[in-house]
Amino acid sequence: MWLSVRTIQTFLPSEFLYLVERQQSVKRLTETIFNRSANYFRDLNIAWNINISQQDMLNPELLDNLASALRDYPNPGRVSLELTASVVLENIDKFHEFAYRCVELNIGIYIDHFGATPGNINSILNLPINGIKIAGGLIIQIMDSQQTFEFVEHLTLLAKERGISVVAVHVEDKATLERVKDLGIRYAQGFYFSMPEPNAPTN
Repeated sequence: MWLSVRTIQTFLPSEFLYLVERQQSVKRLTETIFNRSANYFRDLNIAWNINISQQDMLNPELLDNLASALRDYPNPGRVSLELTASVVLENIDKFHEFAYRCVELNIGIYIDHFGATPGNINSILNLPINGIKIAGGLIIQIMDSQQTFEFVEHLTLLAKERGISVVAVHVEDKATLERVKDLGIRYAQGFYFSMPEPNAPTN
């Protein structure tokens, strides 16, 4: 009797995205991730996001394909797309067009790496967005720097005044989570909650 064991390895995006871009397969990857995520969360009452790139945002077919995938989807308002702050600010006119389509489709928009460039805070918060993800470097620094803590607290208050959700990333231990709670931030993600894990193999 032979036992066949298949090893499943998890790769970080930084380890494979350059290959996707080299093969000009960004569009295909985004659509695959979106469709698989939509199927996975279809019957779960949980909000979920996927990251998209500048190339995705500038692709006029992307939202048409997502609209088709969500045509009979229960509560598409649970679905959001994430863009980095730098991509949005570098393509501000195109972002407004993109955001308008997202509003039509009831798809949310989250801005990642928020606060990494302090001068652009109000420019982003005045955009039609649903949420921000505080830059991971800032969350790491709030443990040792009162100045950074107060800066993140300021960002959080500005966002709340506009009805924008705030998410802390890179929360890797209980102490950081408690510090995030002190800021009044309700949502967090990071290794403290779960390490990346592959799906269980299916037959």
